Amino acid sequence: MKIKSETIIKTSFILYIILMLWLLFGQRMGREPFGSYWEVINSNINFIPFKTIKLFIRAIQGSFSDYTVRHSIINLVGNILMFIPLGFFVPSVFTKHSTFFRCIILCSIIIISIEIIQLITLLGSCDIDDFILNMAGSAVGYVIFRIILRRKI
Repeated sequence: MKIKSETIIKTSFILYIILMLWLLFGQRMGREPFGSYWEVINSNINFIPFKTIKLFIRAIQGSFSDYTVRHSIINLVGNILMFIPLGFFVPSVFTKHSTFFRCIILCSIIIISIEIIQLITLLGSCDIDDFILNMAGSAVGYVIFRIILRRKI
């Protein structure tokens, strides 16, 4: 019995969603926030573009702490890598979103929703820099989708 590539892609997408839900929300459940709800919200929100990215880059360049450097690299690179599959799966699974513009719009809606849910549930932060890095990853994923699509034709 031959498995269709469409079935493999849809199954992989479902597994990706499950993994992302655990990474973005599940692993943080059960942690007690420090301070009142609104204090935590205020400390976990950033609308200034590149503020967090600059902090992580400075930490990598000038830190004497291996932990700080490792944490900064994981945050910067991880926020890009985690969303490369999204940019690939969106046009693969949702064929009406196979143009770059439609794919990027849907990816941005998904990422903004994640950021808001993380903030409201106190299971993460709402950071414009996460959005920027996640969108960069989604764009890379879309390019990979287009490269693979060209080779099929």
